[in-house]
Amino acid sequence: MEKQALKIEKATKEDIKDILEMYKKRVIYNIEHDMKQWTLEEVTLEEFSKTYTIDDYYVGKCDGKVVCGMFIVDVDKLYWPSEKKGNALYLHKIVVDPDYSKRGYSDLLIEYFKEKGRREGYPKVRLDVKEHKDKLRSMYEKHGFQIVEKKQIFSEYKTVLYHFVFENSKKD
Repeated sequence: MEKQALKIEKATKEDIKDILEMYKKRVIYNIEHDMKQWTLEEVTLEEFSKTYTIDDYYVGKCDGKVVCGMFIVDVDKLYWPSEKKGNALYLHKIVVDPDYSKRGYSDLLIEYFKEKGRREGYPKVRLDVKEHKDKLRSMYEKHGFQIVEKKQIFSEYKTVLYHFVFENSKKD
């Protein structure tokens, strides 16, 4: 299949329906392939709205169609409770529509996230992943993310906290 150009941009309210549908497709695909990540109950507007706003979301589009996305925020009290707002950017819930997998879109989202942090003068960018998600962890490490800590945040699994530190950052 031909690789289409991906345009990453801030999401709008008009994208919400497509974003939610993409997450549902991913959850169903993952369940069918024995790759537990999220449940359908966790990828609803109500659940996302407890932590994020549409202004926190970035979509990747091919020919105007939402095919991937992620939340980017500058505070994360769940995984990084002692960090002050603005000391880092945090990536959450990165997703690619299963119909658009294996095209390098995850890599493009991660690079966009890192570049956004660098461009905005953050000293580092951070993310978290379930310890048993070896494929995801390998992808993040391939992009230069380093393990900061492994800790038990949720009873059912350990979480690995990663960061990527920029050289010559402007903020402390």
